Amino acid sequence: MLSGAIMLSVAGCSPEQRPLAAVYVDQQGTAHALLRSCDDDGRVRGPALRGTAVRATKQATSDEGQSTAPEASRTEEPWIGWDTRGRHKAADFPLFAPPSSWAAETRGPQTLQPGYSYELAFADPDDSYAYSASVTFDAKQLAGVPDGEVLTLRGTMTREAFEVLARKAC
Repeated sequence: MLSGAIMLSVAGCSPEQRPLAAVYVDQQGTAHALLRSCDDDGRVRGPALRGTAVRATKQATSDEGQSTAPEASRTEEPWIGWDTRGRHKAADFPLFAPPSSWAAETRGPQTLQPGYSYELAFADPDDSYAYSASVTFDAKQLAGVPDGEVLTLRGTMTREAFEVLARKAC
């Protein structure tokens, strides 16, 4: 009986992942973000784009078997992209140029970098943590999205199909 209660408790901690975020490349070659909200006011909380270097599967070690990675890289994953705090209106915008009213903190190059995996994500605007949304990708995946389509957590689809899916997710 206790194990069932623990399982319910653990399961209740993670917000539901909804298909409300997408990325695509326009005809000029600019990467874009699409964020949709289930909030009546069209808000999202803490939208961010974080790119992290894809690590090799084998970590370098010294002759003594100790890791040769610098201490900081073993304890804190460095990232590039942008991060925001607070609630903001859901929007469509160039991926590396979030609306100026969001006062985004930026780190590193603000262009897609080879060897990086990116996550565009946000949470529901209330403090309930009922849902979150994200899409993960790298430069090669994004470049492979066909014209007129977007990349979502459920794969590629037309923008219209994404809009219908986002509405249904709410």
